[in-house]
Amino acid sequence: MIDDPVPQPEPSGALVPPRKYPPTAIALSTPPPPEPSVRSGTRPALFRVIYGCLDALDQVADAVAHALKLR
Repeated sequence: MIDDPVPQPEPSGALVPPRKYPPTAIALSTPPPPEPSVRSGTRPALFRVIYGCLDALDQVADAVAHALKLR
């Protein structure tokens, strides 16, 4: 047989795995919001044009529906 010395355990040693602690949460700040790609002066004007076109199309659709007696 092999005559290697076997280490003796400590008398107070426990034969259980070490306790696992939950990972530590790391707080990160949120990045700043992105810069708007369209200048703020052009956006309201574009919306006014789109809303004006949609309003005109709605009036045309109402006139057609009224002429065809759908409403």
